[in-house]
Amino acid sequence: MPNPTQILSSIDSLKSQLDAHRPLDSTQLKKINEAIFLEYTYDSNRIEGNTLTLQETALVVQKGITVSGKNLTEHLEAINHYEAVEYIQSLVENKTELSERILKDIHALVLRGIDKENAGKFRNVNVKIAGSKFMPVDSVKVIDEMENYFAWYNENKSKLHPVILSAEMHERLVTIHPFIDGNGRTSRLIMNLILLQHGFPIANIIGTNDNRLKYYNALEKCQVENNCEDFHLMVTEIVENSLKEYLRLIH
Repeated sequence: MPNPTQILSSIDSLKSQLDAHRPLDSTQLKKINEAIFLEYTYDSNRIEGNTLTLQETALVVQKGITVSGKNLTEHLEAINHYEAVEYIQSLVENKTELSERILKDIHALVLRGIDKENAGKFRNVNVKIAGSKFMPVDSVKVIDEMENYFAWYNENKSKLHPVILSAEMHERLVTIHPFIDGNGRTSRLIMNLILLQHGFPIANIIGTNDNRLKYYNALEKCQVENNCEDFHLMVTEIVENSLKEYLRLIH
C-alpha cells in the first residue's frame, strides 16, 4: 500500500503537467469549475446528511428551483456551500491570506439563513461529536486554541508540502470544533482554500456511506491516537485523483 510520501511524488509530477497547460482558456475554466464546485457542494453536504441528489443540487444552485419533499435547510445548505466555494475562489484570485476573519466569513456563509445566532461565531458551549470517542475542547479554551491554530499555520505554511498543510489545517480545525455547527464543511473549505492558493484543483471527499465512514475513522484515529497517517493518506489520494481528473477535463 502506498504511503503519503510516495503519493506526494506523483502529485508533484501531475501538478507540473497541469502548470504546463496554464494559463487555461477562461471559458473552459469557467465550465470546469462550475461542474467541480457543484459536485464538491453535493458531496460535502452529503457527508453531513443532506439528502439532495447531485441533480437536485444543480437545480437548486443553478436554477433556483425548489425540490419537492426537501426542507428549507437542505436548499440553503446547497446554495450557501456553492457560494462559499465561489468565495474561496475569489480569495485566491485576490491573493487574500487566510486569517481568523476569513475563517469566520466562510463559516458565516455556510450557516447563512440556517443559524443566524451562531453563523460566523466561535462557540461558547461544549459540544459532543455524535458517534465519536473524541471530545472537542471545552468552550472556554476555544479562543486560545484558535490563536494556536493560526500561529501553527503561520509557522508552517512555508515549510510543509501544500497538500500536507491543507490536510493538517482541515484536521486541526475539525478537532478544535470551534463552531456549534458547520465544522466539517468549513474545515473542508479551508483545506480547499489552501489547495487553490497553491494552484491545485478542488479536492473532493466523496460522500458515499463507505467513504464517509473511512473519512470519520481516519479523523478519529488522528484525534484519539495522534496518528494522522490514514488521514494524510486519504487527503493525498483525493488530491492525486482530483489532479488526474482535472488534466483529463482540460485535454
